[in-house]
Amino acid sequence: MLVTTADPLRSATLTITGAAKALTFPNPVFLAPMEGVTDQVFRDLVIALGGVGGAITEFIRISVSAMSAKVVRRYLGPPRNDTPVGVQFMAADEVHLPASIAAAERVGAPWIDLNFGCPVPVVFNKCAGSALLGKPEVLARIVRAAVQSTSLPVSAKIRVGIDAPTRLREIVAAVVEAGAAMLTVHARLRCQPYSHPATWEWLVIAREERDRHARRVPIIGNGGVDTPADVSRMLRETGCDGAMIGRAALADPWVFAQAAGGPSPTMAQAADFALRYASAVEAACGRRGSLAKLKQLVRYFRAGGIFVGGEDERTRLLRCDDLDAVRAWFSARAHGIG
Repeated sequence: MLVTTADPLRSATLTITGAAKALTFPNPVFLAPMEGVTDQVFRDLVIALGGVGGAITEFIRISVSAMSAKVVRRYLGPPRNDTPVGVQFMAADEVHLPASIAAAERVGAPWIDLNFGCPVPVVFNKCAGSALLGKPEVLARIVRAAVQSTSLPVSAKIRVGIDAPTRLREIVAAVVEAGAAMLTVHARLRCQPYSHPATWEWLVIAREERDRHARRVPIIGNGGVDTPADVSRMLRETGCDGAMIGRAALADPWVFAQAAGGPSPTMAQAADFALRYASAVEAACGRRGSLAKLKQLVRYFRAGGIFVGGEDERTRLLRCDDLDAVRAWFSARAHGIG
């Protein structure tokens, strides 16, 4: 059964604690790590709009060797003083994790996140990501190794199970008892696509299991946050300590600012965001990369009602291979034309 609590956002900060270092987020609403989306360019632009309490890099996969500081720096970018950005690692075991975490510390990572939720077959079949939901004892060993190798806070991100949520309580207990400072729970199974509705009742189960333990590890709910109002609703109905927003941030990058009480963007502001995003990606990745990323934004973008009544226009832009033409479409709307 879902629960209700009053005024869950109430301008509260959220603090997590590692072996020797604590980290305070300005609010408990996080930008989710999304492969191919939440690179430094996208994160910086969204964070600049306001309302983001914390963010996490795309996952860095550890396989046959430890990650170097150079690789971690490429994912993280320069350390921020305003909104903390954690480094997310994904590994099938703990062998190369301590050295990778040491590299993250050297480039200024404020905290470490561990990925136990990735559903992609190539990851799952190599016993990493969500595959470890079926092995809570291995998952716990990895979390414990990370916690013991750093003074930074270590968090974990999970789905609720592989084919069923039957081991959810066991997984939550494993993460908490292994010493994690925070746990994000994606309210879908590994077998469920992102289009499948999230089940917030599973977040309640995770939070209830957390409450059975002496350590009050913050639980961050993820999945099904599609609008600004969903943030407060999730916290009220589940009792989670924070919320994490994924695809909705691609659809409307102002979702964080609006959840904090800010106004909705205008169509001109939305179009300007798309143009700035394209320019920043082009500077980082070149024209081909800019076109691909801009199309990715077009596929989901709804900020400022930019495609209201114009889905044919969205389809046309997705089929267009001329970066300048796509930019011109957004430029017209940034100047109130079209």
